[in-house]
Amino acid sequence: MNLWFYTSLILLGILTSGSIWAVILNVKRFLPLSRLMTLLGPIALLSMFIYSIDVLKDGNYSWFILFCLSLISTFACICAGGLLVGTLIILAVGGHWTFVTLRNTNYSALWRRIRRDFAYSWSRVRAWVEGEE
Repeated sequence: MNLWFYTSLILLGILTSGSIWAVILNVKRFLPLSRLMTLLGPIALLSMFIYSIDVLKDGNYSWFILFCLSLISTFACICAGGLLVGTLIILAVGGHWTFVTLRNTNYSALWRRIRRDFAYSWSRVRAWVEGEE
Protein backbone atom coordinates (compact mmCIF):
# COMPACT_ATOMS: atom_id res chain seq x y z
CA MET A 1 0.00 0.00 0.00
CA ASN A 2 2.70 2.49 0.97
CA LEU A 3 4.83 1.86 -2.13
CA TRP A 4 1.92 2.40 -4.53
CA PHE A 5 0.71 5.40 -2.55
CA TYR A 6 4.06 7.17 -2.57
CA THR A 7 4.69 6.25 -6.20
CA SER A 8 1.35 7.77 -7.16
CA LEU A 9 2.18 10.80 -4.99
CA ILE A 10 5.44 11.38 -6.89
CA LEU A 11 3.79 10.81 -10.28
CA LEU A 12 0.96 13.18 -9.41
CA GLY A 13 3.51 15.82 -8.40
CA ILE A 14 5.37 15.45 -11.71
CA LEU A 15 2.10 15.50 -13.66
CA THR A 16 0.95 18.62 -11.84
CA SER A 17 4.28 20.32 -12.48
CA GLY A 18 4.16 19.36 -16.13
CA SER A 19 0.68 20.80 -16.47
CA ILE A 20 1.84 24.02 -14.81
CA TRP A 21 4.68 24.20 -17.36
CA ALA A 22 2.19 23.58 -20.18
CA VAL A 23 0.01 26.45 -18.96
CA ILE A 24 3.00 28.77 -18.55
CA LEU A 25 4.38 27.91 -22.01
CA ASN A 26 0.86 28.12 -23.52
CA VAL A 27 1.00 24.73 -25.25
CA LYS A 28 -2.28 24.86 -27.15
CA ARG A 29 -2.59 21.11 -27.62
CA PHE A 30 -2.67 20.36 -23.89
CA LEU A 31 -4.10 23.64 -22.57
CA PRO A 32 -7.65 22.61 -21.52
CA LEU A 33 -6.54 19.49 -19.67
CA SER A 34 -3.50 21.29 -18.23
CA ARG A 35 -5.67 24.04 -16.78
CA LEU A 36 -7.88 21.47 -15.11
CA MET A 37 -4.85 19.57 -13.78
CA THR A 38 -3.27 22.81 -12.58
CA LEU A 39 -6.40 23.45 -10.54
CA LEU A 40 -7.04 19.93 -9.21
CA GLY A 41 -3.44 18.67 -8.91
CA PRO A 42 -2.37 20.73 -5.88
CA ILE A 43 -5.66 19.97 -4.12
CA ALA A 44 -5.15 16.23 -4.67
CA LEU A 45 -1.52 16.48 -3.54
CA LEU A 46 -2.51 18.39 -0.42
CA SER A 47 -5.15 15.81 0.50
CA MET A 48 -2.73 12.95 -0.18
CA PHE A 49 -0.08 14.55 2.06
CA ILE A 50 -2.66 15.09 4.82
CA TYR A 51 -3.64 11.42 4.53
CA SER A 52 0.02 10.39 4.52
CA ILE A 53 0.97 12.33 7.62
CA ASP A 54 -2.21 11.67 9.57
CA VAL A 55 -3.01 8.04 8.73
CA LEU A 56 0.02 6.30 7.26
CA LYS A 57 2.63 7.86 9.53
CA ASP A 58 0.18 8.09 12.43
CA GLY A 59 1.22 11.60 13.34
CA ASN A 60 -0.47 13.10 16.39
CA TYR A 61 -0.52 16.70 15.21
CA SER A 62 -3.14 19.37 15.49
CA TRP A 63 -5.09 20.09 12.31
CA PHE A 64 -3.36 23.43 11.82
CA ILE A 65 0.14 21.95 12.01
CA LEU A 66 -0.97 19.00 9.86
CA PHE A 67 -2.31 21.41 7.22
CA CYS A 68 0.86 23.53 7.31
CA LEU A 69 3.14 20.48 6.98
CA SER A 70 1.06 19.18 4.09
CA LEU A 71 1.04 22.57 2.40
CA ILE A 72 4.83 22.83 2.67
CA SER A 73 5.24 19.28 1.35
CA THR A 74 2.90 20.00 -1.55
CA PHE A 75 4.79 23.15 -2.47
CA ALA A 76 8.13 21.30 -2.26
CA CYS A 77 6.83 18.44 -4.40
CA ILE A 78 5.54 20.83 -7.07
CA CYS A 79 8.81 22.79 -7.07
CA ALA A 80 10.91 19.62 -7.37
CA GLY A 81 8.70 18.33 -10.18
CA GLY A 82 8.86 21.72 -11.89
CA LEU A 83 12.64 21.63 -11.75
CA LEU A 84 12.66 18.13 -13.23
CA VAL A 85 10.21 18.95 -16.01
CA GLY A 86 11.95 22.26 -16.77
CA THR A 87 15.31 20.49 -17.06
CA LEU A 88 13.81 17.91 -19.40
CA ILE A 89 12.28 20.67 -21.53
CA ILE A 90 15.63 22.47 -21.78
CA LEU A 91 17.44 19.25 -22.73
CA ALA A 92 14.82 18.34 -25.33
CA VAL A 93 14.82 21.79 -26.95
CA GLY A 94 18.62 21.99 -26.90
CA GLY A 95 18.97 18.51 -28.38
CA HIS A 96 16.43 19.30 -31.09
CA TRP A 97 18.16 22.60 -31.91
CA THR A 98 21.57 20.92 -32.08
CA PHE A 99 20.29 18.10 -34.29
CA VAL A 100 18.46 20.45 -36.68
CA THR A 101 21.42 22.84 -36.88
CA LEU A 102 23.87 20.03 -37.63
CA ARG A 103 21.50 18.45 -40.14
CA ASN A 104 21.06 21.75 -41.98
CA THR A 105 24.85 22.13 -42.32
CA ASN A 106 25.17 18.49 -43.45
CA TYR A 107 27.18 17.84 -40.26
CA SER A 108 30.13 19.74 -41.76
CA ALA A 109 30.74 21.75 -38.58
CA LEU A 110 30.70 18.60 -36.49
CA TRP A 111 33.10 16.70 -38.75
CA ARG A 112 35.42 19.74 -39.01
CA ARG A 113 35.58 19.91 -35.22
CA ILE A 114 36.19 16.16 -34.90
CA ARG A 115 39.01 16.29 -37.51
CA ARG A 116 40.61 19.30 -35.79
CA ASP A 117 40.42 17.68 -32.35
CA PHE A 118 41.81 14.40 -33.70
CA ALA A 119 44.67 16.17 -35.51
CA TYR A 120 45.54 18.11 -32.34
CA SER A 121 45.43 14.97 -30.19
CA TRP A 122 47.50 13.02 -32.70
CA SER A 123 50.13 15.77 -32.81
CA ARG A 124 50.30 15.79 -29.00
CA VAL A 125 50.76 11.99 -28.93
CA ARG A 126 53.45 12.21 -31.63
CA ALA A 127 55.26 14.98 -29.72
CA TRP A 128 55.10 12.93 -26.54
CA VAL A 129 56.47 9.80 -28.29
CA GLU A 130 59.25 11.78 -30.00
CA GLY A 131 60.13 13.47 -26.71
CA GLU A 132 60.74 10.12 -25.01
CA GLU A 133 63.16 8.75 -27.59
